[in-house]
Amino acid sequence: MPITSRRAVLGAFAAGSAALMARPSWGQAASVAAEVDDLAQAVMAAFPDQPGMSVAVVEDGATTLAKGYGVLRLGQAAPVTERSLFAIASNSKAYTAAALAILVEEGKLEWDAPVVRYMPEFAMSDPAITAMLTVRDLLCHRSGLALGAGDLMMFPQTTHTRADLVAGLKHLPIANGFRAGYAYDNVLYVVAGELILAVTGQVWEDFITARLLQPLGMGDSVASYARLPAGAEAAWPHARLGPPVRGMGPMVALQEHADLPVSVAAGGIYASARDHAKWVAAQLGKGVAADGTRLWSEDSARQMWKPEVIMGAASGDQTAERPDRSFISAYALGWMVENFRDRRILWHSGGIDGFATMTILVPGVNKGLVVLTNAEEGGVLRSFRNGGVDRLIGRRDYDWIAYSKRVEAVIAEQTAGAAAAVVEAPANAAAPSLPLSAYAGVYRDPWYGTVTVSERAGGLHVRFDKTAAFDGPLERFDGDTFRTRWTKPGNEDAFLIFKVEGGRVVSATAKAVSPAADFSYDFHDLHLTRER
Repeated sequence: MPITSRRAVLGAFAAGSAALMARPSWGQAASVAAEVDDLAQAVMAAFPDQPGMSVAVVEDGATTLAKGYGVLRLGQAAPVTERSLFAIASNSKAYTAAALAILVEEGKLEWDAPVVRYMPEFAMSDPAITAMLTVRDLLCHRSGLALGAGDLMMFPQTTHTRADLVAGLKHLPIANGFRAGYAYDNVLYVVAGELILAVTGQVWEDFITARLLQPLGMGDSVASYARLPAGAEAAWPHARLGPPVRGMGPMVALQEHADLPVSVAAGGIYASARDHAKWVAAQLGKGVAADGTRLWSEDSARQMWKPEVIMGAASGDQTAERPDRSFISAYALGWMVENFRDRRILWHSGGIDGFATMTILVPGVNKGLVVLTNAEEGGVLRSFRNGGVDRLIGRRDYDWIAYSKRVEAVIAEQTAGAAAAVVEAPANAAAPSLPLSAYAGVYRDPWYGTVTVSERAGGLHVRFDKTAAFDGPLERFDGDTFRTRWTKPGNEDAFLIFKVEGGRVVSATAKAVSPAADFSYDFHDLHLTRER
């Protein structure tokens, strides 16, 4: 997701609301927890627009720190605690991978069997890929789909169902070679969730709860936003909504949480730092919960951590100025795998409206880190991604907060450039080819569904029929290009580019207005044909 009012309450709550957890001994374990606590307070001070954060440290299977900082919601005094619930978003992907690993062990799935063996309705747009794509392929972003392909079927909140998404897959174009490279997607994790339903009869939420959350003792956490109990201690989402583009302007509380039931297997879990630390301990323990229960085998742990596809290589070697460079980055099954300094780390981030979160494992020292935040503020996670790992491995020789500040300055410049590109209709804009009434009609994309353009109050209005947030005026921009103005704030606007043939509008394409729009706004994948 994209990345403020100054908070007078920061001073009151920056020190956090929970104590350091009981530790097995004094010495290094105690110092790591204390130093991460110090880092958390320094990060909150360095990024004062960050409303709240919850952090946990796991060392040798024990949680040595679980603590909250800041507030649940701007303008309110309630503090974040170690039990506050955050949307962990794509950190949920590793839970989905573990669920499939359990089913492989039970003989209900095979990692390298084709998905169509278990879901005959599964189809990609290329029949050859349909036949070859395996259970393993669902989890490692190498299918050939483009970055974020199909995300408009699940984000923002939609009336599409999971079955709709599976059916729509066959209409998504293949943009890259099968298994030829990495392109992050969410849709195939949704398929993985439906695969669980196909072989167990349980929806993803029920399976994850029964086989992972409950055995791990994650009593505060739930598998989806819809399962949050009334009165839950849940952090509220925050973001900078502009103007002129998301990522700029003051930090504000969003109107609501993102309720995305279609995509829970890709990013639905709400967890507390205290609970998510138990998940980290089980990961580091290669499948063993704190009470000694084995949830998955060591072989399954190896399968989930094994690099499957190269994500990219560093632009150069590690230097004194850039000790974070990794010589190679790879994606495993729900985990990213890199070298950091001289250590292997496994990590994942999660971003959803108003939340940014991260999970980090350092198997070589048997330590891990959880960082949950309630704002789209990338500098906080960046500081922890590097500074936190340094503390886990005993390094203290680099100021990662200062580094993150430098990166944020570059990002701010890029965002300003994107803002400059979001122009209003040019002064010399061409008139539309046809009267406005000629653009009104129903348009269909084979994977998304219908988009309705209607005349209203002397202008045009557009509605994406499965996405309530995509509803608003359609303004003339330049010639046959029009621009949306969504009534509901917080979502990226789009250009609709109509094609006119023989004096009639026959089709339309789309693209996000802002060059900095999150990839999940994949308007560019729409190919709308006029139905009437």
